Amino acid sequence: MPAELVRVTTEDQLWLEGALYRPHASVPAASPIDACLLVHGTGSNFYAPGVLEAFADQATAVGVAALRINTRGHDGISSIPGPKRSIRGGATYEHVADCIFDLHAGIEFLLSQGYTRLALVGHSMGGVKSAYTLAHRNHPAVRALVMISSPRFNHAWFMAHPTANDFRDAYQRAQIAVQEGRPNELIPMTQPMPFLATAAGILDKYGPEGHYDWTHLLPRVECPVLYILGTESPRQSIGFDGVPAVMAELARENINLHLSLVEDANINYTGQHLVPFERTWAWLQAGHQGPNPDDR
Repeated sequence: MPAELVRVTTEDQLWLEGALYRPHASVPAASPIDACLLVHGTGSNFYAPGVLEAFADQATAVGVAALRINTRGHDGISSIPGPKRSIRGGATYEHVADCIFDLHAGIEFLLSQGYTRLALVGHSMGGVKSAYTLAHRNHPAVRALVMISSPRFNHAWFMAHPTANDFRDAYQRAQIAVQEGRPNELIPMTQPMPFLATAAGILDKYGPEGHYDWTHLLPRVECPVLYILGTESPRQSIGFDGVPAVMAELARENINLHLSLVEDANINYTGQHLVPFERTWAWLQAGHQGPNPDDR
């Protein structure tokens, strides 16, 4: 799939790399979008294989451009350069709230290329970042939000979960480190996913304030939202345990929110990489109204 390597500049003057995939055909006149911004998950990047790679390929085949960009949380540990400075980044060092700068840089780049009707599409943490961005700083060019297997960051749920001993241990270590003046101490996390994080980052990401809990974010998102989840995910991670019921309840209260379950799919849609785009395209073609796409 041919791609143009691109670089976007954030408002706080950092450079993020990405790839623009231009469509193979004209976008259908009835399509509510002409481009999508694809946002990777924790520790991933714009060139990783998998769901978003397939999504970009399928989008261009139907006439929709796709931009995959790094956020400053790309890979495990990384250096994020800029014209005047560099910062430590990656999943280990990122401050998730800075995603607003990253995603708006991607949006503005697509606008500069002549695309005006956009969808934000995020996989895993990328969906959380997309919801956070639109909840805190909406952009009128964004017509839809698609969250693909985005975990819920609910402190009380994690602390009370019967299988979350590892999470509780790591969180307590982070609390002690911050209290003792060691916010940048690196602590290995194994739940809800394995990665290395700073103590301060753990408290920000998983703390009781619930900054990144989409149950608080989605009611503030102005555009229609499609949440796609594989039915295996709740059985494999505490980050998804109970999510189908919570999301279904939110959808009953908000006509702009739709839930689509993919039977037997895991968080990475192994063997089912094409399904997230298929569900998304059917939902978009339906105009976001009426019944949800076929859930099974």
